[in-house]
Amino acid sequence: MRRARGRGRGVPAGAPVLPGIDGTARLPTPLSRASRTTPAPAPAPWLAAILAVDTATVSGWAISVNGQRVDSGEIHTHDTAGLDERVSWACNLSELARVPLVMVLEAPWGGDVRIVTALGAASERWLRAWRDAGQAGGRVVRVMPSTWRSAVLGRISHGMKREEIRAVEQAAAERLTRRPVGPDEAPAILIARWGAHAAKVGVAIGVRAQRASLKNWTQGR
Repeated sequence: MRRARGRGRGVPAGAPVLPGIDGTARLPTPLSRASRTTPAPAPAPWLAAILAVDTATVSGWAISVNGQRVDSGEIHTHDTAGLDERVSWACNLSELARVPLVMVLEAPWGGDVRIVTALGAASERWLRAWRDAGQAGGRVVRVMPSTWRSAVLGRISHGMKREEIRAVEQAAAERLTRRPVGPDEAPAILIARWGAHAAKVGVAIGVRAQRASLKNWTQGR
């Protein structure tokens, strides 16, 4: 697993964060998978385990439980055993916490057809490990880079060149982990951060888990 030091560029003060993290957002209404209504992001982390993946041949990965990062790193997707180990670990953490597990994959966003094809192949390697672990396809959420970046980094991410946004991602991830992170690990950490509050994750975990989350958020109010 390779590591790389961050570039030391900070995220400007006042950069927006996920809606509702400050507690000002209203609680979302639980929704079934069949609902066409788009719910708001959750004001607190879902009671769920998340395996977040920055999909690439060398993928960043991060595991969080109930919004708390457990670990993260980078792995070559041709390392079949390594992918199996990470999915299995995520499954075990989910079972220990008694919460549903969701895998969040960054979706291919376009560009050179060779790049898109390579990203699709890397994604399928993760999905193979997911299926082999007995996990359901309905617990897989895909997210576009622009979607999670806007939610986690705010407007600062708009219109940036690739090298610039990578530096911002590393700086933001290092603020969360308080240690140097690799260039592929960083977006996975931020994707897990997005997934902890994402409406699409709320739909994936199902109505029962949504209600458990709502009950947990409102205890003592």
